[in-house]
Amino acid sequence: MKKKSKLLTVVSIIIIVFSVFSLLGTLASFALADITAQGYEILGMEAPSTAYYILGLAVGIIMLVTGIMGVMYRSRKSVLIIGVIYCLAILANIAYSISYTGFSVTYVLSLILPLLYMWGWYQSE
Repeated sequence: MKKKSKLLTVVSIIIIVFSVFSLLGTLASFALADITAQGYEILGMEAPSTAYYILGLAVGIIMLVTGIMGVMYRSRKSVLIIGVIYCLAILANIAYSISYTGFSVTYVLSLILPLLYMWGWYQSE
């Protein structure tokens, strides 16, 4: 009998909410890329590349799928696989952001949800 932990359910719902915000924000920033580029130019900075927007969409979609699979919890193995993919996507996003803008403490904070998701998976049976 499959028993899902409450932590996994709660974290999955939070991930779904954040993924929707992430996808909406990425789509809005892509739609307003010209205005954003002008703002960066005024500040004397380089505007984000297309890869930045593609990575944002990919991470948002992975987050959405991770949250949905965590709520559904069909099998322990599938939740583990998508959880590992989610952790790798967040690490790739952090690596890209560090190479683009430098290190920030908020990058460490972005690891909280993936770690809680994996801990919720570990608690599930």
